[in-house]
Amino acid sequence: MSLLGELRRISSEYAFRQTKKLSQNFLIDERVLKREAGYANATNKSLLEIGPGFGFLTKELANCGPKSITLIEKDPQLIPILEKELASRKITLINSDFLKWQSGSFFDVVISNVPYSISSPLLFHLTNFRFSRAILCLQKEFVARLLAKPGTKDYSRLSVTSQAAFSIRLLEKVPHSAFHPIPQVDSAIIELIPTGKKLDARTALLIQLLFQHRKKTLRAALSDSAEQLGITKENARKTAEKSGLSDRRVFTLTKEEFATLAYVF
Repeated sequence: MSLLGELRRISSEYAFRQTKKLSQNFLIDERVLKREAGYANATNKSLLEIGPGFGFLTKELANCGPKSITLIEKDPQLIPILEKELASRKITLINSDFLKWQSGSFFDVVISNVPYSISSPLLFHLTNFRFSRAILCLQKEFVARLLAKPGTKDYSRLSVTSQAAFSIRLLEKVPHSAFHPIPQVDSAIIELIPTGKKLDARTALLIQLLFQHRKKTLRAALSDSAEQLGITKENARKTAEKSGLSDRRVFTLTKEEFATLAYVF
């Protein structure tokens, strides 16, 4: 069942105008929302929902009997809407940009239908939070990069850093027709479980620079990145040899091999 009628009612009643720069495409397929809430397994759990929009997913989550729901919403237009539409629900509502927000609290589950424009920074910012699981709806092509295996065309810096920080599982694909306005691309829902590992800044920089030369051998890529890494080209070549990976193409290296390289470096 579509919630398009409800979306139009709320938009009209509150004179809401969508903000293009916030990538506001609202998930209105009630069946998908119910499954998404089911994936959260929210009963007696503390939840953090990022970007609740009109609160359609929030209502489904509230029906599951969670211990608490914290909502963080950037668009100030949506705050009075959420306050009224969710008045009977026990929630904590915060008007803030999640990418700038910090919290010392632990959450059992983080859940979000993520605006496409902030997918990557949101994922990296999540590494600063303490939680058991995250259920995220993201652009399908972005998810393909998250799940990509070494040696494939989608394997990238994002693949390595995300797979180091999280165990990632695809839950379902969501057609673009499930959203309003309808985006040009499909989406997918994934589960993230933190691995407890976080890349230090030096290792993250190393991976970033090497993937700028993803099809070169490690020897050549390190040599090309030497100046930005603060070493000589000769030392770069020696480091590559010492790692035992010097003749491998950058895009074929596993996250474990990048860890080995970082240790040698």
